[in-house]
Amino acid sequence: MSKTVTPFSGQLITFSTSVPFAEVTARLEAAVHKPAASAQWFPTMRAAKSKEDVAKGLHDIIGDDDFIYFLQLPHNWVNFYKPGTGSVVVYVIGNPVIAQTMMVEDIRASFNIPPRVLVVEKENGAGTEVHYHLPSAVYAISDNAALKAAAESLDGKLEALIRKVISESPDSSSL
Repeated sequence: MSKTVTPFSGQLITFSTSVPFAEVTARLEAAVHKPAASAQWFPTMRAAKSKEDVAKGLHDIIGDDDFIYFLQLPHNWVNFYKPGTGSVVVYVIGNPVIAQTMMVEDIRASFNIPPRVLVVEKENGAGTEVHYHLPSAVYAISDNAALKAAAESLDGKLEALIRKVISESPDSSSL
């Protein structure tokens, strides 16, 4: 038996907006195709027999978008322990076609794939904070250049998604 400890450090990205929590979560759920994904994704994956089936099934649900909804974990129970805590939910989103570009390079990247996005209502409902771990900081724990490049590409895609759903400009509400 052997044991290895591999140190790595992560980066927590935080975006803050005056957009209300309910609007941010509605935009995020629309952007990651929650209704269609909830109904279709897992049956699609169970039926998949090849990487082509995975790619086609994904495209059938999200088109040319980058992310699909997998699940969400509401943490509103924290209010029992700290009254006044706003709404809190963790979304698990991803894209298997993007994920495989990292997982084939280092299977340990799977530990943090798919990405999670924490959406927190600010005190007194004064807006929303969105947090996530920077993919390139937590996926690329080796010196693998291909893995690092794929994770950095995901960094940009995830940031673009979050900027879109928290935008304070009126046109972003038509996700």
